[in-house]
Amino acid sequence: MNIIGNISMFIPVGIVWPLCFKKLDCLWKTVLAGAVFSLFIEISQLAFYERCSDVDDLLMNASGVLIGAILYFGVKKILSKE
Repeated sequence: MNIIGNISMFIPVGIVWPLCFKKLDCLWKTVLAGAVFSLFIEISQLAFYERCSDVDDLLMNASGVLIGAILYFGVKKILSKE
């Protein structure tokens, strides 16, 4: 459940961020920005005793951004052909 939750929470990031930020105009920039955002979240959890940081969370979050970005740029490419 944790894996599915981490991935599904970050799919919208991969879809919405390219719409909001013009500099995220390709797949790798979007995934890199999402991974850095996820890294920030994981590092900020170190300040709380109840929370734990995990590399797996970082990878799953970045995977969610990748899936969302693939969906966004795939649909964008299909619509630009019409």
